[in-house]
Order: sequence, then C-alpha cells, then structure tokens
Amino acid sequence: MKKVLVILAAAGMLFAMSSCSKECKCKHYVNGDLKNETTITKEDMEKLGYEKCKDMNSKIELAGNKSEVKCH
Repeated sequence: MKKVLVILAAAGMLFAMSSCSKECKCKHYVNGDLKNETTITKEDMEKLGYEKCKDMNSKIELAGNKSEVKCH
C-alpha cells in the first residue's frame, strides 16, 4: 500500500509541475526599470514559433541602454 501511495504522490507532483497555463505574462525592462507588462496566449505564442514562455526571454544592449524581456 505504501508503494502505491508513493507512486501516486510522485505522479501528482509531476502533474502539478507541468505547465497547463494558457497564457504567458511578460515584463519589459529598460535599464532595469519595469516599463510594460503584456499577456500572450499560447495560440499566439505558437504562431510566433515559441513552445514555452521562457523561450521569449531576451536581452539587448544598444547605445548603452539595456532592454530585457522576462516571460513566465
């Protein structure tokens, strides 16, 4: 009985950790200051060619200004 409970608990943890959210929340920073927040649906993400929210993360530095996008 204990083995069954351990297996069920492990399966439950894996299921809980899987991403079932239907949208990504992205924050846009310029020089470390939050400038904008957006929400992107999974359908739009797939149209853009991204599989996961974190795939949209990016960092750019141009003319001394740092721009960063963090999505989750």
